[in-house]
This record gives sequence, structure tokens and C-alpha cells, in this order.
Amino acid sequence: MLRICRLYPAAFPCLIVVAAFALTACTQHPVADAGGVAPIGTANATETAASEDSGHGKGYEFRIRYPALQPAWAPLVAAMRDFAAPLKRDLLDSAPTASATGRHYDLTLDFSIARHTEAFVSALADGDIDTGGAHPAPIVASFNLHPADGKLLSIMELFTNADAGLEALSAEARRQLEGRYEAKVRDNPSAMTPAQQASDIQSMRRWIEQGTEPKAENFRVFLVDGLDTKAIGLTLIFPPYQVAAYADGKQQIEVPAKVFYDLLKPEYRDAFAIDTEALQRGVR
Repeated sequence: MLRICRLYPAAFPCLIVVAAFALTACTQHPVADAGGVAPIGTANATETAASEDSGHGKGYEFRIRYPALQPAWAPLVAAMRDFAAPLKRDLLDSAPTASATGRHYDLTLDFSIARHTEAFVSALADGDIDTGGAHPAPIVASFNLHPADGKLLSIMELFTNADAGLEALSAEARRQLEGRYEAKVRDNPSAMTPAQQASDIQSMRRWIEQGTEPKAENFRVFLVDGLDTKAIGLTLIFPPYQVAAYADGKQQIEVPAKVFYDLLKPEYRDAFAIDTEALQRGVR
């Protein structure tokens, strides 16, 4: 049995995925565009074709879409399918309960290639699963491949000193998220009194501080930014509940490479581009 749980503020439930060992009949067939971004290209004999894994039955329905991938990106294929499998099994395990109560459970999951730099390929999983809760549980995950050695990297593996790297990302995330929320509150002065505004901002700061603590699990979902050339930074993605209310959806920020460049491992440093003159002047 597999259990996946992301930590959120105590006031909200975490997403728990339990994988039972149920088997399912499903259909898999090529699709033209699998993932909400521009297609990688026409599938041919040298690349994995885009495909859809879908099925339905009494009390359940699921749809999982995979993008076309180049041969050098093969580790992403395994990572995506390993991630999707327990989610699908959880849905199927819950289906008898749904059927018995007249409910209909649903899983929707799209994988896409979100970024592609000279040295990295970043894939994103986005969707939700409905197994009878108050609302569907969001699914957000990322997979970052360094094709040169076929390695899938966690956020900590980018840095020589993982703790220092997380501290840098945490500080930048708090700066951007707190500034964004304070601007949102102050742009609507009629909605709250000044005292209410101050209280609301303070409460949100505590929420953001908890969701951006310099821990690996808080920065699990990230993309290496760039388009074909050297990377220019990281996009950090926070699932609903982590740093904002469910109604506000996912939150994301872009962290320029200069924030963490000196902390990168030597083997990855040349893969990122920064304004070295500005960095030497201390311009952030």
C-alpha cells in the first residue's frame, strides 16, 4: 500500500492517496495533444507517442493523458506512469463505495512538458481526483530531468548545500507571496476596515511562513525555467491550501537564477544564465 500526503496548514485536510492492488480494464490510444501546452511534435518511430489512458465503470471514470516524449526523456515516461498508477488504483478501490451510495467518482490527470532548456526538461502533472470529499482533491506534481545523465532531480539535488538553497528559495517565496497578498488586500480598501486588513495580512503571513518553511516537501513542485537555451531561474508551484485558500487555486512564483546561482552544484551552474555584472554590483 502506498500513501502520499502533502502537508498543509492544520486547518485543512491533506491530500492522501492510497493505492490498493486492484487491476483495471482501460483503453489506451494516441491523442493529438496531451497536456495543454504546444505539442512537442508529430510522433514518429523514434519518440513515445502521446497517449490517453481512460476508462469508466459503475461509479467511476478516469482520464489520464501523456505527452509525446523524445527517447532521451525516457525516465519521464516511467516517472509519470509510476505517479499515475496509485491514483488510478485509489479511484478503482473507491468505486464500489461510490456505486453503493449513488455517487460517481472521477480522476482527471494531464501530464505535459512545461519547460525545456538546454540542460533540463520539466514535466508537470495537473488534475484532480474526486472520491467523495467536499470538493475534488487537487493533484499537482513536477518531474525535472537532466537528460545528460538521465537523472530526475529533486529541488535539494540542485544545490551544493541543500539547506542554504532551501533558505534562499524560502526567503524569495515569502517576499513575493506576502507582497502579492498585501497588494491584493490594499487594492480593495472598502472590503475591510484598516484593523481587519492588518489582521488579515498578519494571518496570511503566518500561513505563508508555514507553507514556505525551508523544507524539501514545501518546494517539491518546481520547474526549471527557460526555452531551449540556458535556464533563467525556477518556477515554484504551491498547491491549493499550502500558501493560500483553496478558492485561490495554485500559487506560483518565478525565482530568477541570481537568487540561488552561487549555491548551485558546479555541474549545474553552467546550465543557468545570469547577469554577472549585476550580481557583482549586488543588484537583486
